[in-house]
Amino acid sequence: LTGLPINYLVTVNFRGFKQVVSNLGGVWLDVDRRYFNDNSQGERYATIDLKPGYQKLNGEKALDFVRYRHTDSDIYRLARQQQFVKAVKQRLRDFNLLDLPKLVSVVTKNVEVGKGDGTDFDVDTILDYALFAYGLPGGHVVQTKIDPACYQGIAELTVAQSCVQQAVADFT
Repeated sequence: LTGLPINYLVTVNFRGFKQVVSNLGGVWLDVDRRYFNDNSQGERYATIDLKPGYQKLNGEKALDFVRYRHTDSDIYRLARQQQFVKAVKQRLRDFNLLDLPKLVSVVTKNVEVGKGDGTDFDVDTILDYALFAYGLPGGHVVQTKIDPACYQGIAELTVAQSCVQQAVADFT
């Protein structure tokens, strides 16, 4: 779709997501509204009860925030996920380097990494990347999005190829 090479494919399971957030000591986030799903009608969704306000989310509440999609669209869910990623980046500024080995252990037990060239991805490589990321000065993370004016549709969204190409050009 983008023409960019895929170097890694990372899959994080829910347990690992919660453990990573917990090992970070939680993440501070401004929850914009109440997110609620009580599952009382026999639905097959997670029970979620997250109240609005600036708060420290533990692993379970953070997962509720990024997964919720019962009364809005995937666009809103993606926006929440991006907001969460920004909060994690903020949290990492205060992260104690001595806690890094424990965090790497959680990641290696709960994250699957596939390399684009098919070779193995080992624990030492994860630690090297973690140390590299920890040492980066602020402002070295790039996040690009497709212009919202490009979206067409309601339940199923489409965008023109030119909008995708513009987002890729902005990223590169």
